[in-house]
Amino acid sequence: MIIRIKHNLAPAALVVLMLVSMAQAGELGDLLQVALQHPQARAAASQVEAARALKDAATGRYFGSAALSAGWHNYEGQRVVGVYTPGTPGAPLISDRISQAGLAYSLPVDLFGVIAANRERAQYDLDAAELLARQQTLLKLHQTASAYLTLQALLKQREALAIYRQRIEATHSRIKKEVELGKAAGVDARYAESELARLIADEAVLNGALIQAQADLEEAGSREKFLPTRAGIHVPAWEDVTSDSTLPARIAQARREAARAQADESRQALLPSLSLDANYFRNIGGGDHRDTWALGGVVSLPLGMSQYRQADAQRLNARAAAEQSESAARDSARQLANLRAAYDSAAADALAMEKEVAYREQVAAVQGEMQRLGSQTLENLFRHERDLLDARFRLEQAKARAAATWSAAQVLTGLPTENYIARMDAK
Repeated sequence: MIIRIKHNLAPAALVVLMLVSMAQAGELGDLLQVALQHPQARAAASQVEAARALKDAATGRYFGSAALSAGWHNYEGQRVVGVYTPGTPGAPLISDRISQAGLAYSLPVDLFGVIAANRERAQYDLDAAELLARQQTLLKLHQTASAYLTLQALLKQREALAIYRQRIEATHSRIKKEVELGKAAGVDARYAESELARLIADEAVLNGALIQAQADLEEAGSREKFLPTRAGIHVPAWEDVTSDSTLPARIAQARREAARAQADESRQALLPSLSLDANYFRNIGGGDHRDTWALGGVVSLPLGMSQYRQADAQRLNARAAAEQSESAARDSARQLANLRAAYDSAAADALAMEKEVAYREQVAAVQGEMQRLGSQTLENLFRHERDLLDARFRLEQAKARAAATWSAAQVLTGLPTENYIARMDAK
């Protein structure tokens, strides 16, 4: 019976960091580096750049804002060009066609830290975006590595199936001759034929699993119909981390701080605000021009109910984000415990299967010789052969499961991508 390999294990998810050169990378390393150029990874990198631009925009509020303007108007009658103050010598300049061009500048004075809180929120949003980008990258690397591990296990299973098929075909050929010579019953030949048919069905299932894993790798960017050339499955050693240092917990922490800063910004915006203003305009009309300028300051205090209600909403959002941060840490601890248990279980299973394969190879060899000499039934021989095949399948499955579980844990812990590739592609 074929034990199917599940390569889509526990999900958990981009910053494209400096990687080792592809010339130094192994086969799996090459695939993982190609996966870093996946559209999903590039999209996450763009989101980081967008968050960085928003942070720069928040910092830019300290430098105020300026606006150039120009206008042209035709009036129903003549009007004063610029400003005329009674008592000024000379007649005012008037025209029914007046144009104006100038510059206005406003510089906020951050008395109560509104801009500082906005910039702090933008920084935490950037931190969260960078962590999310790393998570997305690691998730794509995990999907690629899991598909590769699946292919490795399936190829080893195909080798075991090929060996079993040779034995079945040899036994079937011998039984047919013995039936012809009257040394064996016809039922034995039919039993051998049924076992061969079952074997062919197993091969079809295995080939289907190969095609699915190849499609997963092709989606990640590998060439079509890729097959690994490295036979052995490498299982990295497990390293314990605290739940607070996992990516989901750190993302929740960044969002908690961003929500707190936004609540501070909304609360401080209820206080009076001060800005310094300056403008200069050239007013043209009536064949001449008049220049005007102004310097001053503006103090404003919001009195609308909506601002106060919005501040309350942001305060409640900050409280919810704090609760979510604690929840994320607990959930990360649960996931780490589950992954560690799955990793230890798979590693123990692989160790046990190595011993069982060695034992069953000896048993199958002895049973084969006994059946040839007529002291063992064909059914018992095939049962031992099938047990050997299942043990080999389970061995490869356990190795692939252990490696894929380690990979899934790195999506949770946030291992830097260059370290992930180096650990997975260890020679």
